[in-house]
Amino acid sequence: MFIPQEEYTKILSVLPILCVDLLILFKGKCLLLKRNNEPAKGQYWFPGGRIYKMEIIKEAALRKAKEEVNFDCQFQEIISIEETIYKKNKDMLTDMHTVNLCCKLATDSINEIVLDEQHSDHTWVTLDTAEELNLHPCVMRPLEKVFS
Repeated sequence: MFIPQEEYTKILSVLPILCVDLLILFKGKCLLLKRNNEPAKGQYWFPGGRIYKMEIIKEAALRKAKEEVNFDCQFQEIISIEETIYKKNKDMLTDMHTVNLCCKLATDSINEIVLDEQHSDHTWVTLDTAEELNLHPCVMRPLEKVFS
């Protein structure tokens, strides 16, 4: 599903975007990806992205796991709802407002991680190692729920 950039920028300027954030767990750790693009460029965040119209949350979460890191996962539950609001900066076309459904996923085995073009690095974290990364509160809150 592709929306031309001009139309998409108009949508972003007036509506929040509904997204899934994926807390992918494997052997007691959670996967985080380093973002290449604004907002939050250079920060570690969960894999995830936009939910398509007529796509249920579970399907969106499983699709994004495959697209962003090449993992086949099992959907477990929605653990929180987070919200981000970013004011436009020089690298953004408009302000950004997202509503993020944080979904807990598990995998029994991990394929070779194949990052998409939106990410430059990955790390597996526990709550202790996550605290050292100075993560956004919308990442820390779900991690605290999963690991508590």
